[in-house]
Amino acid sequence: MNTFNTLVQGATSYLEEHKSCSKHHVEHTGSNCYLLDFYSTLGEIEKGKKLIAYLFTLVTDTKAGKVFYPGHMNPMNMSQNVIDTGACVDSISRFLRLHQSAFTNKEHEEYTAGLRDVVESYLVNAAAEKSITNQRLWGLTGLASYANYAGTHEYDDVVRASIEQAFADMTVDGFFLYMPHASEHGNFEGYEGITTFYQSRCIAFIRYSLDATGIDATPFEERLRQSERALLSMYLADGTKDLRMECKRWYWQSPYEVASAGFDAYALAHSKESVAGVALHNLLFQTRRHFFDGYLHSHIGAPVNFQCPIFWTAHLAWMLRINDINLKFYSASSLEDFSFRFEGTEVFTDTNSSHRVLVNARWQKRNFNEGIYDNGLEGSVQWSLRCPALPPAFLFSIRETVNHTWYALRGGYIREAVLRMWRFVRECIVMFLPRYSARYGKVSSFALKGDSLEVLVSSGTKYGTLLGKEERITINL
Repeated sequence: MNTFNTLVQGATSYLEEHKSCSKHHVEHTGSNCYLLDFYSTLGEIEKGKKLIAYLFTLVTDTKAGKVFYPGHMNPMNMSQNVIDTGACVDSISRFLRLHQSAFTNKEHEEYTAGLRDVVESYLVNAAAEKSITNQRLWGLTGLASYANYAGTHEYDDVVRASIEQAFADMTVDGFFLYMPHASEHGNFEGYEGITTFYQSRCIAFIRYSLDATGIDATPFEERLRQSERALLSMYLADGTKDLRMECKRWYWQSPYEVASAGFDAYALAHSKESVAGVALHNLLFQTRRHFFDGYLHSHIGAPVNFQCPIFWTAHLAWMLRINDINLKFYSASSLEDFSFRFEGTEVFTDTNSSHRVLVNARWQKRNFNEGIYDNGLEGSVQWSLRCPALPPAFLFSIRETVNHTWYALRGGYIREAVLRMWRFVRECIVMFLPRYSARYGKVSSFALKGDSLEVLVSSGTKYGTLLGKEERITINL
C-alpha cells in the first residue's frame, strides 16, 4: 500500500460492510461511530449526516444517565458505556464542528440539545469518576469535543481533574496502569500493571482533550513527556510492540501487536521527544504492512487475538486527525534506524536494530491470563524441591479462559479457540513444575555500570513462587 487515501477508502468500505460484527454478533457502536472521521476525510458529508441521525436513535436511558447503546448493556459488545458514549459524542461533535455549513440551524439546535442531554446526564460524571484510566479518558474526549463544538468552557475543571487523576495513578516511570487500585475495586491485582496496548491512547486522549478545550497544556507537559518516553520504551526497533510489557495478556495470542496503531500514531505525532519521529515512521511502515483485505490486522498470521478487526480498523480514525499524515504515510516505505534507551526507576530498556534489552522490576501477582510474568532477563534456570504455589485467582482464570474460548467458537474463530485451550492445558502442567528462572523472578535492583547493566534478581516460577535467594546478572549493552 503506497497512499494513505487507499487505506482510508479501504477501511471505510470495510467498516460499512461490517457494521454488525461477525465474531461478536453485535454492532460495535463505539467503533462504528469513527466512520464519521473517515467520511470527513473523504468528503462524504451526506453519509456522515445519515450516520449521525442513526447514532442518535441508539441513545438509551439508564440509571446512570443517557448513553449510546450497546456499551456494556450487551456483554458481546466487549466495551463499556463510557467508551461508546465518549467515542460517539466525540465523533459526532467533531463532525458537526468541521462541517457546520452542511447542517441547518434547526439541525444544529436539535443535535446540540441531544448531545447536551447525554453529556449532562452521564458523560460529565463518567469522565470524572471512572476508575479505569483509559476508559475515563475516553469519556473525556467526548466531553472535550462537545465543549469545543458548543463553544463552552464550563467543563474545563472536569477535564483538568480527570487528567490530574490519570497522572496521579501513573507509575514513577510514566506508565499508565490498566486498572489502578484493582484490588480496591474487587478485581484481580494482575490488572494493575503496565500495558502496551493502552499506553498510547491515554496519552492521545489527554493531548486531544487539552487541545479541544484550549486548556493550557504547560502544567501537564513534563508528565506527558514522561509518559511519551515510557511509550517509546515499549517499541521494538521495527515499530511493533513488546508484549512482554502487557498485563492484559489474554487479549493476545500473537507474539506482537500493531492493533493500537491509530492511537500510537496520534501520541507520537504530538510528542516533543526527538526519537518519536522515527518511531512514528516505523509504526506507519508496519501499518502499511499490516493493512490488507480492507482492514488493519493486529499481526501477520492466523486471527487468534481476542478483539475483532472492526476495533483496530475504526481506531485508525485517530491517525486521520494528524496533520500531514498523507505525506508521513507515503514516506514510510521502509524502516529507519530506531535507537532509544529508557532509564527508569522500575523499568530499563535499550533498543536498537541489533538488540533489545528489557529489565522490568515491577512485581505483581499473575495467573494464566493477567499480570506480567516476563521481566526481560535471560539467565540461569534452576530446579528445586520447593513446590510452586497455585497461581493466584486460579479459578477466575479458568472461568475467563472458558469465556474467551466460547467467544471465539461462537464467532467461528476455531484456531483461536483451539490455541487458547491448548495453551491453558499446557500451562496447567507448567505451573506445577519446580523450575525457577531469572526470567520470571523478582528484580530487586538494577544499575548502570559503564557499558553494562547489573541486575539483582531472585529466581521464580512463571506464576510467581520465588526461590528465595538472589543472584547478580550482568548485561552487556
